[in-house]
Amino acid sequence: MTAEVRDDDRPPAWTEAERLADLRAQKILDSGQEAAYDDLTRIAALVCEAPVALVSFVDEARQWFKAAIGFGCSETSIERSICAHAIREEHLLVLPDLTVDRRTRDNPLVRGEPYMRFYAGAVIRSPDGLPLGSLCVLDRVPRPQGLTPAQAETLCALARQISALLAHRRTLEAVSAREAELAASERRFRVMAAAMPQMVWTTLPDGFHDYYNDRWYEFTGVPYGSTDGEGWNGVFHPDDQERAWARWRHSLATGEPYEIEYRLRHHTGAYRWTLGRAMPIRDADGRIERWFGTCTDIEDLKRAETEARKLAAVVETSKDFIGVTDLAGRVVHLNEAALRLVGLPDLAAARETRIPDYFMPASQRIIDEVVLPAVKASGWWEGELAFRHFGTGEGIAVLYNIFPVRDANGAEIGYATVTRDLRERKRAEEARDLLIRELSHRIKNIFAVVSGIAALTGRSDPQAKPFVEAFRERLGALAQAHEYVRPHSPESAPTVAGQTLLGLMRLIMAAYAQEGRERVAIGGDDAPVGERSATALALIMHEQATNAVKYGGLSTEAGTVSLTGRIEGETYHLTWAEAGGPAITDTPSRRGFGTVLAERSVAGQLDGSLEHEWAPDGLVMRLRFPVANLRY
Repeated sequence: MTAEVRDDDRPPAWTEAERLADLRAQKILDSGQEAAYDDLTRIAALVCEAPVALVSFVDEARQWFKAAIGFGCSETSIERSICAHAIREEHLLVLPDLTVDRRTRDNPLVRGEPYMRFYAGAVIRSPDGLPLGSLCVLDRVPRPQGLTPAQAETLCALARQISALLAHRRTLEAVSAREAELAASERRFRVMAAAMPQMVWTTLPDGFHDYYNDRWYEFTGVPYGSTDGEGWNGVFHPDDQERAWARWRHSLATGEPYEIEYRLRHHTGAYRWTLGRAMPIRDADGRIERWFGTCTDIEDLKRAETEARKLAAVVETSKDFIGVTDLAGRVVHLNEAALRLVGLPDLAAARETRIPDYFMPASQRIIDEVVLPAVKASGWWEGELAFRHFGTGEGIAVLYNIFPVRDANGAEIGYATVTRDLRERKRAEEARDLLIRELSHRIKNIFAVVSGIAALTGRSDPQAKPFVEAFRERLGALAQAHEYVRPHSPESAPTVAGQTLLGLMRLIMAAYAQEGRERVAIGGDDAPVGERSATALALIMHEQATNAVKYGGLSTEAGTVSLTGRIEGETYHLTWAEAGGPAITDTPSRRGFGTVLAERSVAGQLDGSLEHEWAPDGLVMRLRFPVANLRY
């Protein structure tokens, strides 16, 4: 059997560039020996009864043999190639006598060693149909009859098997590349999943969990692999398990994304709130290949939200005016109590206002000139001002404060206030002051009545007159002390500044000034004084001054007294020192009523002590008592 000789001048349906590109894409050139190609070559030689059989691939400048029987080299130059002619045929090229065919008669393989005379080659095509080479058999003697039909058919079938091997090679290469890509993708996924702060997991399309990253095991503390499949539900809080299962089944059935909050058991044994999410990964046809999921610990966020809700509830239910503005003073938020206090209908109306809009004119000036500069300098301000009711224009007495609001980085983003309505307190203070003034008036009347009774007693009983005079003086000292420490209105406040111990002393000792000259020098550390302490101190110092006038430092023209206060730690020292009076020769043998009264007052009402030093230059009296007791 011989093939019809093709006219070499007629161009093929492919170009040489296309063919060479396809050949190189097969990556077959210069590849290693493979038994499958050797076996097909051996079968061709046996079937065709030929001494030489080759699997030949024709390159640009050579022909290379993938398998060879009876041929001594692995390739030849293109000038020696007979297969270069065979690839132009449709299926098979048979040349009975190479010496007479114009394409081969001058071929070095024909003219010299190995003196080939017969050639039959079946075209090997790529999976894309381009000719790459041939499976050929050669003989050193001509074969006028060519090949038998069976031989020709077998040779073509073997060539097709080589084409199939090429396709299989390409398939294996693609599979290997895909597997390598998948392996690399798997490595990248695991590295990425290991680096993520969230717990990461994946499942098969049916929801079977087959992967967890290290974060999962670090969080739960469970052994690796113990939560594969359906084991994950055991680490959920018992109250959340059925709910989580129901949501997961719904996502598996519908393909909808999975999202749910549940409590997950931490490795410490505590349950922490977690946000679970999963998305389906689909193939090109939309079928779910896997589920990719994450678990995010939101316990701290849930606690912060709870605290924020509590704070918001406190703000909204508070009876105080609570507001927030931006840095320009525009209102951002007012609570319900604030809206009610100033007569605004709603928050939308409040957001059209600024800080100065809330104050009466006099208070607006204070805001501009005092408050805002103080906030910028010191970070806060507090004081009494007057709000303005937006509906009636009425002034509203308030205790106003203002302080900056800062973001997480410490930058100021606005101002806030917690302001208290003072109207009720002002009314209560007015009522209390009225009551106190009435009571004080009545107490003064009582002092006057008692003093009058004592005076009548003295006039009717001359022997009691000295006692009555001393008693009335003591009563007057108590009245002065009461008047000094009682609550006052601005109109009734004493001329001595402040209700302090030294202020009380100056009030009592003012009676002993002589022609404008103060006989008692008062100085040292001062401290606030309360009603009970003032009463005791007034009684003691009145007794001491009375005795000094009668017997001591104030009984002579040149005599003086120094009254000095000193605070040492938590103790107050009050020293009475006389000078310039009659010389003291010895310590008195008896204690008078005034001395006993003074000692008992110090011990009983001040929880202190009283000492007398009878120095030659004059009496020195020292009182010691806790500073804290002066407040009462």
